[in-house]
Amino acid sequence: MSLTTAQREATIREFRENMALLGLTVDRIGADFGVDGQTVQRIIDLESGVLEYPWIVRRYLLDKAAASGIRPVPFTALRGDPHDYWFLDDRIIDANRID
Repeated sequence: MSLTTAQREATIREFRENMALLGLTVDRIGADFGVDGQTVQRIIDLESGVLEYPWIVRRYLLDKAAASGIRPVPFTALRGDPHDYWFLDDRIIDANRID
């Protein structure tokens, strides 16, 4: 599945808005995953080449929001359970790692 240009733009904006809402930087997220901020930047810009990585960062942001009692900006294209999408590898999602 490919996102349309509008969906890509919205998803990138939603990542940025949620990060701002939570006071998180790409470097902070990267530190939590053991990668550099540039790697996270590529993921939130949908340029990582790994379809599962944006879903992993999405879950990270939603978990942080829930733990902080903050209502996150909804993701419009990345929605639902990623396990329901046939084109995503459940093993990568469940590992919850970014390499």
